[in-house]
Amino acid sequence: MATFTPLLDILADVPDPRRAEGKLYKLPHVLLFSILAIVSGSDSYRGIVTFIDTHRRTLNRSFGLKWRRAPSHTSIRYILQGLDPIGVEAVFRRHAALLHAANTRPGAGSIALDGKTLRGSFDKFHDRTAAHVC
Repeated sequence: MATFTPLLDILADVPDPRRAEGKLYKLPHVLLFSILAIVSGSDSYRGIVTFIDTHRRTLNRSFGLKWRRAPSHTSIRYILQGLDPIGVEAVFRRHAALLHAANTRPGAGSIALDGKTLRGSFDKFHDRTAAHVC
């Protein structure tokens, strides 16, 4: 998929913790699909597998893959837990810098915001939803 090509190229620079033989699933695709699954609401290794399995045909078609099934949740866990955090951070910082450079006009800046829902701030008795701050 053309829109994910730059991210896939950058994810290819993440050091692969696996041995050279037997790599059925390419690391950049596993990472990208894990990111997509988490952004879509998955919060576990099994959730990532469910996302990949549910969208496998579309992912195969879009990315030119021939995955017959999603990796197992233990494979996903092994891959993600084996990653070098410093290497992953460096790759994501480079990706963020490229996004920033591509979307910045000369003389204009950007501000990153991250919203959070405050745990325990809801009040069911008074019908008040959780407070959200930016």
